[in-house]
Amino acid sequence: MSAVYLYVLAGIAGAAAHLSVFRVGEWDTASLSICKLHAAALSIASLIVSTLYHVSLLTVAACFGCYVAGLYSSMIIYRSFFHRLHAYPGPFLAKISGFYTTATCTRDLGTFRAVQKLHAQYGDYLRLDPDAVQAIYNAHSPVTNGPFYSSMAPQKSLLMARDKREHARRRKVWDQGFTTKALLGYQGQLARSVNELLVGIEKKRHEPMNMTRWLDLFAFDVMESLAFGKSSHKFRDRAEDAYIFGVLRQVQIGFARFATVPWFLPIWNLVPVLSPHYANFQAWLRTQIQERIENEPEQPDIFSWILDAYKRGPKTQQDTLDLYGDCFLIVIAGSDTTAASLTHTIFHLATNPELVRRLQHELDALPSIAHENLLKVDLIDATLKEALRLHPVVPSGLQRITPPEGLTIGQNHIPGDTIVKVPTHTVLRDARNFEMPNEFIPERWTTRAELVKNHSVFLPFSAGPHACAGQRLAMMEMRSVIAEILCRYNVRLAPGQTEKAFMDGKKDTFTVVPGELHLIFEPRE
Repeated sequence: MSAVYLYVLAGIAGAAAHLSVFRVGEWDTASLSICKLHAAALSIASLIVSTLYHVSLLTVAACFGCYVAGLYSSMIIYRSFFHRLHAYPGPFLAKISGFYTTATCTRDLGTFRAVQKLHAQYGDYLRLDPDAVQAIYNAHSPVTNGPFYSSMAPQKSLLMARDKREHARRRKVWDQGFTTKALLGYQGQLARSVNELLVGIEKKRHEPMNMTRWLDLFAFDVMESLAFGKSSHKFRDRAEDAYIFGVLRQVQIGFARFATVPWFLPIWNLVPVLSPHYANFQAWLRTQIQERIENEPEQPDIFSWILDAYKRGPKTQQDTLDLYGDCFLIVIAGSDTTAASLTHTIFHLATNPELVRRLQHELDALPSIAHENLLKVDLIDATLKEALRLHPVVPSGLQRITPPEGLTIGQNHIPGDTIVKVPTHTVLRDARNFEMPNEFIPERWTTRAELVKNHSVFLPFSAGPHACAGQRLAMMEMRSVIAEILCRYNVRLAPGQTEKAFMDGKKDTFTVVPGELHLIFEPRE
């Protein structure tokens, strides 16, 4: 048999594989199996053709190369000229592969900045007006979570549940941990963690303090206290935690870099040589769960309801994996996002002394800074909301996939089974939605309502069934920290700390990671 004939057949087979198989449906979670299947097929083919037809292994390897070339040639031609979305403007290479985004947008973990520049260059090729936000994220939207949400498969947290009925069932369990009664029960432990933060600030007063690091430690302590029934005393032994914080950050970076090529994430996560941090973090999660099972807290915590539901269920392998997934979600949502939001808020306080004075004046007038009194201080919530607007916790937006019949957004019809999302950072800094969009103006949420043109685009905790279950706890935590600090201290940037350095240090790892923020706290006179 002619080698050229074999090469042509292999190329045709590759193109056929793309057009008839890989072009249809989702294959992201099967990527590792596909690699194994191809490796096995190559091995078997090598054995057969070399034995029966006396074809050299070099020729077999060349045939496989032609197969791959045919597959990718078909993919490139189809995506460039025949894909149903080919008419939408954007970088040409981005049409061909998600690795374009990996190579450009996530290189410095500044995806939200890169996306904003692309929209400035190409326009609203996915509509960014209020209709888009509501069409994609409102409670009655027909869209579902996109392929990215399968990136941790087979493990699946509440956030990653793509089936709406499964998500609704599990969300009911989570909601029990965030009722008004439950929140009241958390106030004592929250107060102890806040006090520990204040002790740390007092010891460092008049000295530069890396507040990004301290708020990471604080939020992690609150999370461990309220989710796993223990206090880790992070403020007393910070060196002990450098390892787990480093591992967590590396896991987040991996997800951020390959978010646009979700088929690669299972390979990245499950092959230890590529991502040793993921395996280490999963081992740490299992330890936390085991310790929590062995040490039942006197008062129910957030994890109590999730664990009870698990114990009442059949405890299948998938149930256990989902329990680990929920633990992962608690760590990220319960510490990482709160710490980032607090850091950005305190940055704006440190650069707005007049706002600090106004807040202190209102706080001083309260009979106490108990949480029920803080709810009356509109300026605190306005300050937090403005920080969340300028620094959304998920700056690149949440991925969704349109229903089979497609989705109409404004005057545009998006075809079915199309991945869509609204880049949060971009819409919240769009002059069509907010006057002076890049300026920090808390009054836009109180006395200067005219500065908000489109309220519907501001969804700091998402909306609908996927709205953050712990948003009331997060706001309670942030109000408490801001009030306790401002009642005791004035705050300013440390020498050498610039606004630009802080802003340039911000990273996008799906959730936002603030740059280092060095501050000086001085006791009030």
